[in-house]
Amino acid sequence: MKKILMFAMIALVAVSAMADTGWYSDYVVVSVDGGADAYYWIGDDPSFGTQFDGADFGIVSTLEIGADMRYWSDTADRDGGAMYWVTDGGTTPNEVIWTQTYLGGNDYQGLVDSTTDVADGLGDGAHTVSVWAKSWGTGQGDSWLDNGGSNYTADFEVSTIPEPATMSLLGLGALAMVLRRKTRK
Repeated sequence: MKKILMFAMIALVAVSAMADTGWYSDYVVVSVDGGADAYYWIGDDPSFGTQFDGADFGIVSTLEIGADMRYWSDTADRDGGAMYWVTDGGTTPNEVIWTQTYLGGNDYQGLVDSTTDVADGLGDGAHTVSVWAKSWGTGQGDSWLDNGGSNYTADFEVSTIPEPATMSLLGLGALAMVLRRKTRK
């Protein structure tokens, strides 16, 4: 009886030690200058979307991000999660807690609308944005999606100088005002 009890305890410890958490189909949802949302994957390649790490979003006025993350837990114990981001290698991360949905089995989905403008307040010039994610639960603790601690980083540039088409329109407007004034005289 003692041997059976000991075997049962060892088996229980081994099973609980093998319980795990993970990530799949994880996306940063990006809107450039108020355009349509585009899906950029982080983590393992899900064969959909574009890779976020190393992406270059070009010259932007706004760069809004959100999340569509899918994750799992062997013990189905996920209580919530969040997306984190910093610009230009900052040390204080911005946390955006997502809305979690139970998908069934041991799967969950975390959603954040793409309304967080990471370019807001940045000066002209080149910038980077780094993102990562975390889910948490009672039995298995935190599960990080962070590229081995390096996070996932993309580039963009902020420019407050109007584009050439805007400058042309301003020039034509000024010319029209001058001509109108001359025709009145």
